[in-house]
Amino acid sequence: MLELLKDRTYIRYWLAVVASFLGDAITKITLIYVVATETSDPVLYVSLVVIAQLLPSGVLGAFVGPLADRFPARGLMVGSDLVRVALVLAMIPVRDSPLLLLVLILLTGIAKAFFETARITAIPLIVRGHSIPTAVALFQSSNHTLNLVGPALGGLLLAFGSVSAVFVIDAATFVISAVLLGSMAVLREVPVPGPDSGRESYWKSLGTGISGVLAVPSLRFLAVVLVPVMLVLGLFTTNLNSQLLGVFDLSAFNFGLAQAAFGAGCVIGALTGPPLVRRFSDRRLLIGSIVLFGVSLLLLAPTGRLRDTLGVGVVLAWCLVAGVGSGLFQVPVANTLISDLPEALRGRGVGLLNALMVNFTIIGVVLGGLAADLLGITVSIVVAGGLLLPAALAVACRGAGRGRSGVRAGSGAPVGSGEAGQGEAPGREKDGGCTDLDAERHPA
Repeated sequence: MLELLKDRTYIRYWLAVVASFLGDAITKITLIYVVATETSDPVLYVSLVVIAQLLPSGVLGAFVGPLADRFPARGLMVGSDLVRVALVLAMIPVRDSPLLLLVLILLTGIAKAFFETARITAIPLIVRGHSIPTAVALFQSSNHTLNLVGPALGGLLLAFGSVSAVFVIDAATFVISAVLLGSMAVLREVPVPGPDSGRESYWKSLGTGISGVLAVPSLRFLAVVLVPVMLVLGLFTTNLNSQLLGVFDLSAFNFGLAQAAFGAGCVIGALTGPPLVRRFSDRRLLIGSIVLFGVSLLLLAPTGRLRDTLGVGVVLAWCLVAGVGSGLFQVPVANTLISDLPEALRGRGVGLLNALMVNFTIIGVVLGGLAADLLGITVSIVVAGGLLLPAALAVACRGAGRGRSGVRAGSGAPVGSGEAGQGEAPGREKDGGCTDLDAERHPA
């Protein structure tokens, strides 16, 4: 990781993404505060804000992919940043109009969908000569840290400043991101086209991308795995705060500690990922992280009983373990996605699988509310964790392949010999499993 942090190209890219993510985190809490305090139905509008922020990535993610495969990442990312500058500044005069504010939030989410697809697609260009799993872990840990720091910073700005000042600061973070990204020559590279991409229409390209992504065994396996996990993650995200505040009845201070413990667990899980990726196959690590996350949710049952005798420390320990499982899961997912996508399909693959994750997370959020009403908050979380274990076993048995073939798709180069394969150790263990339905994986 130290070598990666010494790379000036990577550091510039990392700072740009951190600035953009920080602006998102600050604005998220600010928008929730605005609609919660200045509307007649705060519960409804807070829900609409969250949906407006997530929905564009779910609905449009797959449709952005063909554009990311045709145009340089620099144009898409810088353009997205500049559009968000204008949209965030436009929120200042309409903050008292909830409907107009929601329209601007939705448009900002659309711009972010372009940014995120291009950002992930560009990672192999940025980390050339370095380990992809390490780069993924650094991004994930930075994101988890910003998700903790951003809302806290936003709260301080609201307490000592004004809503308008927060929007101006958010716009400034996007300007910083655009300037840094615009100065990076590597992002100006035109994506490598597929054999027929120059003759394909947009819709034909979209269809070719979907079929091409699902033709890669490891990505097909990943798509199957993501469905139950993202449903449970959405349910967990919905009910975690209710569990901490309503069931455990934590004070404001202890609630903050619990959130910090969960965030710290996510960071630990993300940073633990790279050495584990080098030791185990992505598939095995993916299944193991799902099992860990499922077990952590099952541990909520004894946590509730032990809290009465051992105090809030038990709750903090549970949040930490749940965070580790959540953070660790994202490393093999991102590594498989980036490493195994053929270069000509990278944008479409990122858009498709990102849309899959977001959409099933949204469904999980909805199911989380329904499950909490029917079963109770604690039981709904425990049951969701219990369902993850047989789901993990099922996908392990049905999706087990024979591991990496040792040849990168479309290049004929051995895995680990080129830039995209730097995250793979030569002696890395191949996938085992219950059956051999998939012949091999094809790293990009």
